[in-house]
Order: sequence, then structure tokens, then C-alpha cells
Amino acid sequence: MALTIVTISMVSTFAQNPEESYSPPVDLLEGWYARIETSMGRIVARLLPEQAPQSVAHFAAMAEGRLEWFDRLTGELRKGPYYEGIKVHRSVAGRHFEAGDPRGTGRGAPDLFVPREGLGPITFNAPGRLGMTKDGPRISAVQFFATAAGEPWLSSGHPCFGVVISGLEVIQNISQVKTYANGRPVEPPVIESVNIFSIGEPPPLPDPEPYQPQFRQLKDHPGPRQTEPVKKPG
Repeated sequence: MALTIVTISMVSTFAQNPEESYSPPVDLLEGWYARIETSMGRIVARLLPEQAPQSVAHFAAMAEGRLEWFDRLTGELRKGPYYEGIKVHRSVAGRHFEAGDPRGTGRGAPDLFVPREGLGPITFNAPGRLGMTKDGPRISAVQFFATAAGEPWLSSGHPCFGVVISGLEVIQNISQVKTYANGRPVEPPVIESVNIFSIGEPPPLPDPEPYQPQFRQLKDHPGPRQTEPVKKPG
């Protein structure tokens, strides 16, 4: 039986770009996927809503322009396909690249966060994983990274929300671009678009839920970096 492709974002993309064509491989498992078009090539990843539901929910909602966000550059609320035109702001040779900040610095993304989730069973022990970056002790809901190699030390603190099924060489190439000492690319690659699509009839993706972690000072080690999440009863 042929697999059925169900997608809203792909239909709208084709309507805007009729010359574009993309046919997913026929052997893809049922589930949700992201097609990430970059200035250096295409990356396709299977999303993991069963492992990191809010990371996937925010990534998909921002990609499709369904979630309103505050633009620190203009001081205005915006809504639209978030990742279109966003630059890669950090590349670590042979390891990973990071993107998702409109300023292109890694410090200008909207204040959207997700809870601690997506820590397994699929981890960063292998190359070709999508994960959410951290903003201090908080986990960003929009800034993501893609690994070019196994980085197991990331598995205990970053949500793993996607597995790359094609385009690993694109990730590796982006990770190898020339950078300044701080890892910022001299000529940043660009995320041109992110399209969400499904294979078969998987359960609907969860809705993105507002999340604002609260932190308290540790009594024995005062200071801005000595914080921990406030534990809720139960």
C-alpha cells in the first residue's frame, strides 16, 4: 500500500514556488518530518514528538508561522515563517552548527522556552541529531543545532527532537565553514525555509504551550550563575 503524504506547509510552499519539487522517499516511516532548506543544501529530519513534544511543537509552529513572537530588533510582535532567512550564527568544526536567532548572534532570539525533555532514548551519541540550545539555564524553544558527529555530552541537558535521514553531509559542510574565534561564520550560511510534513497518518502534533522556568538562588553558592529550577510540589 502506498504511503499517504499529508501536509499543510508543503502545499502552501508549492503554491508560492511552483517550480520547486520535492518527493519524500517512499520508504519513510510514518511520522512527522522537517525539510530544512539551507544555502548549502537540503536537510531532512524525522521529528520526535513522542520524545520531545514541546520542542517539536514550537519548532513546527514557528516554522509554519503559527506562533506570535516578540522581535527584539523592532520591539514589535511578529507572526510568520520564523526560520526563513535566518543565518547560522555558530559553527563548530566537525561537530555541529547552531541557528534560530534573527540577529545572527545567538543572543537575540525571542523569550520562548521549553521544559526539560527529550533526553532519550534517542540521544546525541550519533551524528545527525537536531537539538534545542540553552539560554543560560533555560532551554530555548526556537534556537536549534544540528550535529555533524556524535556529541554524547549534550544528551543530559539538551532536548533531542529530530533524527536526520538525509543531508548529513550538508551539516558537516556547514560545521566546517570559516569562522571567527568565537565560532561565528565569516560568511554565514542561511536557513532559507523549514517545511513540516507528515507520512501516513501520525497523531497530530501537540500545540506549543507557554513555559517560563523559575529559578532560585542556591543558599550556599550565591551569584547569578548559581541557580536551579524551583521544584513544584508533587
